[in-house]
Amino acid sequence: MQLIDASHCYEARRKSIGTKRNDITDQCRELIVKAYGSFENCAVYGDKSGIYCESKIFETVEFGYNKIVVERPERDENGEIVLKKGKPVADTSLRDTENVSLTQDIDRYFEREVLPYAEDAWIDKKKTKVGYEIPMTRYFYEYQAPEKVEDIMARIHVLEADISASLEKLFAEEK
Repeated sequence: MQLIDASHCYEARRKSIGTKRNDITDQCRELIVKAYGSFENCAVYGDKSGIYCESKIFETVEFGYNKIVVERPERDENGEIVLKKGKPVADTSLRDTENVSLTQDIDRYFEREVLPYAEDAWIDKKKTKVGYEIPMTRYFYEYQAPEKVEDIMARIHVLEADISASLEKLFAEEK
């Protein structure tokens, strides 16, 4: 499956039309069509510092997950597990769900991620459902380091000095 991130492939309008603030130009369309037609993984089309789109290729199984229902037992006022026909009764207030990638074994995931924190938990396998989602930000996210503290402080000092000068000027005019 090919994903194309064209979120940087637009030009700002000179004047908004309602909530429409951007246009997809002929150049943008050409880049998107080229990305689609090339069907290449990790390819960038256009200028990364300006208008561009990016293409990545994935197996469809990467987007799938099993939604499992994790149950915990109900307890009586003495803290004992409530049983019905020899099996623990599920406490609906403690019910939780987990999304387990289709590429992972459900039981191994459960042993690794759930049992260390809830020893008495179990999976209600009759309630397991398969779902798919395509989280674009997960696949196209690029880390950007935050601004240095020193730079932020310098900018704040400049703003403080500007505000102080404006206030002094304002109060001097009132006298």
